[in-house]
Amino acid sequence: MARTGWQPWRPGRAPTLPGLGRVVGHRGTAAHAPENTLASIEKAHALGCRWVELDAKLARDEIPFLLHDATLDRTTSGKGPAAAMDFDDIRRLDAGSWFGPDFAGVHPPSLADTLEHLLKLGMGANIEIKPCPGREALTGRTVANTVVRLWPADATPLLLSSFSEEALAAAREAAPDLPLGLLVERLPKDWAERMQRLDCTTLHLSHEHITLSAMDDLVEQNVPLLFY
Repeated sequence: MARTGWQPWRPGRAPTLPGLGRVVGHRGTAAHAPENTLASIEKAHALGCRWVELDAKLARDEIPFLLHDATLDRTTSGKGPAAAMDFDDIRRLDAGSWFGPDFAGVHPPSLADTLEHLLKLGMGANIEIKPCPGREALTGRTVANTVVRLWPADATPLLLSSFSEEALAAAREAAPDLPLGLLVERLPKDWAERMQRLDCTTLHLSHEHITLSAMDDLVEQNVPLLFY
């Protein structure tokens, strides 16, 4: 899948991000439907979002699926670490009842099923690589390979992001044409070096930990910014 204009940021270069929505639904649309489910993606689409942010990690058998936490407890009927259960068992869990009775029976989707659903809806996505502890490189590589295998070259680009630089490096090695985003909570002093080392296109920042002057400086340097 080609970057189609989503080139890595470099000083003096102003990347274009064709197809990126100005509003990206968080974990689908986490305020309106159970996060990281197909139901949440559908609700985001119904509300007018054309991009969503989703979290991807690996089950024990290395199948990528959607889940934010390292454990299954908060958002599914399962218990314990996600990395300790095969996906065939995870896909049977209830991932909706905790949110509300209308969503009882909603299940955690695989990344493959998620990509198929996004294509049907004509949506783009920021897939956050969310590795379980100790599986950073494996998760980055597997998520990237899945996207390359299943996402058409002429579709809206998918953006892979992560707080884990090890995961981003593995994703870049596996799929150098996929655009990457560096996720940080607070702007580090060496942000430019990190972005260039990892060939990142976008910089993702917490809106709670950035000053207007720092934001203006980044905009002046043509850094594509996404805020969460």
